[in-house]
Amino acid sequence: MMPQNYTEQEAFCYSCNCIHSIPRQPAIAAAKDLMASLDQELGVQYLNGEARGKMFGVLVCRTPGGETQTIKAFSGQYNGQWQLDGWAPPLFDVQTFHNLNDPIEKQIKALGRNAETIKDPLAKQAILQKRKLLSRKLMKDIHALYELNNFNGQKCTLPDLFPQNRGIPTGTGDCCAPKLLNYAALHNLRPLGLAEFYWGRTNKSASRHQGQFYLACEDKCGPILGFLLCGLQDS
Repeated sequence: MMPQNYTEQEAFCYSCNCIHSIPRQPAIAAAKDLMASLDQELGVQYLNGEARGKMFGVLVCRTPGGETQTIKAFSGQYNGQWQLDGWAPPLFDVQTFHNLNDPIEKQIKALGRNAETIKDPLAKQAILQKRKLLSRKLMKDIHALYELNNFNGQKCTLPDLFPQNRGIPTGTGDCCAPKLLNYAALHNLRPLGLAEFYWGRTNKSASRHQGQFYLACEDKCGPILGFLLCGLQDS
């Protein structure tokens, strides 16, 4: 389990070969305010059921006018929704995502149902192989929809940040920190502090507990946070 007493989030940037960081302390008060208002804002009963809990995050920023602004985000989807008013959006255009994903996803599910009815092993294997290739192609196309922006004014997609021979973990780019930093970079906001916490029913591996703070995940966020933070030290 990640310790709660970490002081900053660090990540290596492959763009400039440096380690970038952002402190947690300036965002703790805002995170606790969000904890107190979550049920009123979203209705958290959903997080106490079979879906279990979810990570939330806040990014405290300074506006160009010198005011303080707090951005909030949830990881992945919330109760089947990618985007909700008042929350940082995903790193892709939601309508473009659905236009790409939904028809192919229907084909993938149809192939799976068809395979269950086939008794001939070779024919069944052929259908399953087609389903596998279709799923792989869809995921590759979806990853290309993700646009990451940093504080140097640079933009890239998820595949740009992963070596060609390394797979991109499912859910990469959907966590709170990438959503928050990307939004801040696009809206000329200077981040001052980032804090992420878990809320709801403990996850199945018992590694996440309600109300506790956690660092961004290493497998999904590790390879992209450095790029997203790049330029912040100069802004």
